[in-house]
Amino acid sequence: MAAAAPAKGHSPTVVHLAWSKYKQQLTKKPLQTKALTSACVASLSDVIAQRLIGTKYSLTRTIKMALWGLLVGAPSAHFWHMYLQRWFAGKAETLQTVLQKVVLDQLTFGPLYNLAFMAYTSMVVNGMPAADFQRRFSREYPALQVNGWRVWSVVSLINYRFVPLQFRVLFANIVALFWGVFVILSSRARPPALKTA
Repeated sequence: MAAAAPAKGHSPTVVHLAWSKYKQQLTKKPLQTKALTSACVASLSDVIAQRLIGTKYSLTRTIKMALWGLLVGAPSAHFWHMYLQRWFAGKAETLQTVLQKVVLDQLTFGPLYNLAFMAYTSMVVNGMPAADFQRRFSREYPALQVNGWRVWSVVSLINYRFVPLQFRVLFANIVALFWGVFVILSSRARPPALKTA
């Protein structure tokens, strides 16, 4: 994921400069950089979904989604990837090792993250009472998780196989931008529930 150096005699582009600065911050302050990135992605997912839904824009919703990315999404993913790295330390990065990481990720972190996200967006973002959320969970969570496995198993395979450790949360954030919009729109079909990644 390294940006190509500008050709000799040419000044660096804005994208190259931004990418270089991002990598510097990722090295100096990895958790804070990932948290801010995740907050931006969660906000953007919410803004896009609100535009697609066609409702009056709510800044409060977007702030709540940004807080999810900042305080839960990025920190949990950051520490999860660090944990997996330690768990598999000393093992060669073979396809078998990568598949073990994917299975572990998809049977533990993935379902718990989806549950926490669904609860947060339902009760905190949308103000759904706990009893309503329990009914919603029973009705919608199984399908959400199956769709999550369809998408995130492939994403995890690519992430663990090809993406360097320091960029794995960023790669997941890029996919989460689109996943978040999908989840928000699909949950909007049954008001008042809404969720984002």
